Amino acid sequence: MKQKRREFLKLMGLGGAITLLPLDALRAATPTAVEDRAVYLSTSGGDNHDYYFSAFNAMGKVLYEQPLPGRGHDLGLRPNHVDVAAVERRPGLYGLIFDRHTGAVRAKLHCPEDRRFYGHAVYSNDGRHLYVTENDFEHARGVVSVWDAKDGYRRIAEFDSFGTGPHELHLMPDGESLAIANGGLQTHPDRDGRAPLNLDSMEPNLSIIDRRSGKLLHQAALKADWHQLSIRHLDIATDGTIATCFQYQGALNDQMPLVGLWVPGKDIRVIEAPDNVQYRMRQYCGSIRFDASNQVFGVSCPRGGIITFWDAKNFKFLTHIPVPDGCGIAATDRAGEFVGTSGVGSGWRMDAIRRKRVELPDDSLKKLHWDHHLRRIPA
Repeated sequence: MKQKRREFLKLMGLGGAITLLPLDALRAATPTAVEDRAVYLSTSGGDNHDYYFSAFNAMGKVLYEQPLPGRGHDLGLRPNHVDVAAVERRPGLYGLIFDRHTGAVRAKLHCPEDRRFYGHAVYSNDGRHLYVTENDFEHARGVVSVWDAKDGYRRIAEFDSFGTGPHELHLMPDGESLAIANGGLQTHPDRDGRAPLNLDSMEPNLSIIDRRSGKLLHQAALKADWHQLSIRHLDIATDGTIATCFQYQGALNDQMPLVGLWVPGKDIRVIEAPDNVQYRMRQYCGSIRFDASNQVFGVSCPRGGIITFWDAKNFKFLTHIPVPDGCGIAATDRAGEFVGTSGVGSGWRMDAIRRKRVELPDDSLKKLHWDHHLRRIPA
């Protein structure tokens, strides 16, 4: 095991070009695709404003498509249970609970009239409570709502997110606190719904609250000059390190960091890619995930058509892989390996260590446009 780890760390530091493997090389190059028996879940869309909750296997074969009333966004997986929570893309009105095996609808979340769902949800480790980010639009206040999964998904409480425009949230490793990306964008459903109303006064932050009391435990923000960097997505390593990524609301040619790492109690530490890659990221990051080793994390940049990879231990950029309109990424059970999906209807298995990408071969994946987030359920 020590020798394998040394080899892994050595590979992490290597330079070199990306190897883009053709489809006909799939079987020879990636036996792991055949061995991977996990199911991948995401929301998707057709060509006629039709939307779905969908599942596919490691070869890219679509297993089912369950219609959605509007465009979906992220999914929350209930631990040790069949439930999957699908929340509408902001500003959302619907939340649906699906059976992960069949796609059947099991329950519905009813959004209060003075709130809008903001696209992300997460369960407590015991599966009892579901937490959803919301917009209290009349008061320009972020909210985390609490739903009792054992009582028909009844909305039982709400907590302040301690920021505006909360988006992605995750449980910290202690299972008792929630990390929230407060994007800083004020919106109102009567004024476009997605159009930012406060570009000059944005105050994005990362906040950690107690999941039972709602008490603020930690908070960090970027420096004032970077206040238009909307902090929208995050993922958490097993040691509590938070990787986060941004969407800049200013000019395309401004030089802005788009990726950061945060250890609660310290400042957010930004990381930048080489200039040519930084420009290709197009000021927009769409999804972020740690790999199985918790050392590598991937950040998708769908507007730039690339997925970037970073070393969390050494605070540095590793490499990037071209993926047209690629956004959804999920870590496999192998160090440095991810599966990614695309809005143009493709999927890939990507190796950040060896800088390889292989397209998933089943054509059924290509009939749908895959949305911004992807979840993996191990076999």
